[in-house]
Amino acid sequence: MYRTWIRWTSQLILIAMGATFLFPVISAATPVIGTTIPETKGITFNPPNRGAPGQSQDAGSRNPCLTTDIPFTAIAPVTNWGETLSAHPTFWLYLPQPAEMIELTLYDEEDQEEALYQTTFSPSGTIEAGIGQFTLPESAPELEPGRLYRWRFAFVCDMESDPAAEVTGIVVRRSPTSELAEQLQIASPQEQVALLAEHGLWYDTVDQLAQLRQRSPDDETLAADWESLLTHPIARLDTFVPTMFLDCCSE
Repeated sequence: MYRTWIRWTSQLILIAMGATFLFPVISAATPVIGTTIPETKGITFNPPNRGAPGQSQDAGSRNPCLTTDIPFTAIAPVTNWGETLSAHPTFWLYLPQPAEMIELTLYDEEDQEEALYQTTFSPSGTIEAGIGQFTLPESAPELEPGRLYRWRFAFVCDMESDPAAEVTGIVVRRSPTSELAEQLQIASPQEQVALLAEHGLWYDTVDQLAQLRQRSPDDETLAADWESLLTHPIARLDTFVPTMFLDCCSE
């Protein structure tokens, strides 16, 4: 009986060993082959340690045509420094009231004697205050990576008068690392927002997140991400968290 028990136990051990070789245990440290996306909960904006003179809110004397308390404002960092991966980035602006025209002028930051590009947008259909998007058109020169550009948006109430308000800032195009490019390629839209924020790409983060919010206005996660971004110490745009988006604006 004892020998039979030993023989039976030995067979069980051999079977178990065989099963281990056929189905090895996968530990948490097993490397994953290929590109992976860091797990994120919400977004965390990591701003670049740079700043530049400018003004994201109009600080001039009040023009009689502007009748609201909240000024014409760029959805941009208080440092006036923002980065992008795009050759033709999109800017978001708060329009305090309907405008006859919004004018965009682009300069080389090192030489602002002559504009590199200028265009106007018609915020058609806007009847109240809100946040609208203004994309540097394809007809404009592509932003060169690493080069500093100054943008200036002017709010025009009346075509016969000078601009009533203006805001300025710096935009810098960056080239993504191969790792970031691969991650963005396989990421979902919300994962892309988190990646862009993590790498301090302000204009791309705002644009992607605003587009998602417009498509899914009742999404609580997107709403929380939008609030987190606008209330970030580098932004201080708390006032505009609940502001509606405008269906505009075209050249």
